[in-house]
Amino acid sequence: MIYLDNSATTPLNEAAKEKITEMLDVFGNPSSLHSEGLRAEKEISIAREIIAKSLTARPDEVYFTSSGTEADNIAILGAAKKNFKVGKKIITTNSEHPAVARTVESLEMQGYQVVRLSTVGGKIDLKELEENLSPDIALVTIMRTNNETGAIYDVDAVSRLVKSVSPRAIVHTDCVQAYMKEKLSLSSLSADIISVSAHKVHAMKGVGAVIIKKGLVLPCHTYGGGQEKGMRSGTENTIGIASFGAAVSSLMTDKTREEKVKELYNYTLNRFSEIPEIKVNIPEKHTSSIVSISIPGYRSEIILHSLSREGIFVSSGSACSSKKGKSGVLSAFGIDDLHADGTVRISFSHYNEKSEIDALTTALKKVISTTKRVK
Repeated sequence: MIYLDNSATTPLNEAAKEKITEMLDVFGNPSSLHSEGLRAEKEISIAREIIAKSLTARPDEVYFTSSGTEADNIAILGAAKKNFKVGKKIITTNSEHPAVARTVESLEMQGYQVVRLSTVGGKIDLKELEENLSPDIALVTIMRTNNETGAIYDVDAVSRLVKSVSPRAIVHTDCVQAYMKEKLSLSSLSADIISVSAHKVHAMKGVGAVIIKKGLVLPCHTYGGGQEKGMRSGTENTIGIASFGAAVSSLMTDKTREEKVKELYNYTLNRFSEIPEIKVNIPEKHTSSIVSISIPGYRSEIILHSLSREGIFVSSGSACSSKKGKSGVLSAFGIDDLHADGTVRISFSHYNEKSEIDALTTALKKVISTTKRVK
């Protein structure tokens, strides 16, 4: 099997697997005061410290959630409610993940004014932002790295511009695709809230985290027993959280990861240059973990099924939206329908090898030569 769909989810790394096995016997409720409960609570505390360190944050700024999607919801809905006296204007982009886009839409239906900045070529139009600046901006929610194109958005520049006019605006950035692929922190992004996900960094599904700047108090999201300092009640997913910490700790000690992924990215572009039918969709500023290609005249679902039969797994775009029709993100990037219909996303981790890219290149050549082109 050749797995090149790491932006959808990642395989568990060995550190996470070992921690999961260990945690099978840690069954206590973290809220219980007996030794088994304290044992579980300690594991959560250890993981919290690791996640905080990975983002140059304080442990008390880290709140565990059930997913990156829930983390986004907590951030966006909480910030809007917190800042309702500031105004009802939201700044976002036209190429956000559904976890952000749909949540913002729900606020729009409640009367919020939403400005969706253009992202043609994978770059935020700052001139458009300047034209929409006003003191009533309550919330900015912009992803750091686009999950379909790999474009890296300048969250810091957007935040600085907005706060120069609306200093009380809350800035949230979805860092699910950027986390552990670049050095991130609230200060480096000029952000107030960051959301991340465990299963994108070789840990278990069902766990995420929202990092909220010290001093910023958001309204309660889930009522109940008061877990996560009252922000998100419900008995914690101790095993998942512990696996999150273990996976991230392992990644933090591997100093070769980023360079290896960059090498894979460049090697992939070099191999794809052998195939004239392929157009690589390269944003101005991009992550090395995602390569978006278009093969006009060849439908992406046919390409995917053909590669799958060869034991090679890629994607046509976001796993959270690929089953729901054409991608609005690709249109926002500036990709026409013909190219969008034939767009494939290859996403690496440091566990991939150049030999796998060789196999992918050979398989793509075969697909193109044996598949009838759609006119």
